[in-house]
Amino acid sequence: MRPLRVEFSAFGPYPGTVSVDFTRLAERGLYVITGPTGSGKTTVFDAMTFALYNTMVLKEPKDIRSHHAAPDATTWVRFDFELDGVEYRVERSPEYERPSRRGGGTTTEKPSASLVRVEADGSTTSLATKVRDVTQHCEE
Repeated sequence: MRPLRVEFSAFGPYPGTVSVDFTRLAERGLYVITGPTGSGKTTVFDAMTFALYNTMVLKEPKDIRSHHAAPDATTWVRFDFELDGVEYRVERSPEYERPSRRGGGTTTEKPSASLVRVEADGSTTSLATKVRDVTQHCEE
């Protein structure tokens, strides 16, 4: 598998949207992700792992959503990758509490996921749209 792009919002320590384009980095050959301890490097890998498998190695589900994000910010991850010459895009959102749209208090945002194959012309073909199905496809 070759990572192409990862983008996430209100995820881990990042309250806003972060985008990493690996295709630009790959033009130079081998690359590394560096930075000071605690700067969020591992979060890039956590985002890819969460997108593919709905889990992260060293984090609990309650730690997916950024504690620094605005209450109404949407938490999501999008990961584009290539496998055997075919491009795929997986998108996933965890379950989390958000402000209720009507009245006061909060409501639980349900988890969601989708997996598509990106065709040569840029169109997409849906492969799975349920959390368990997306995880199963990615594991296969």
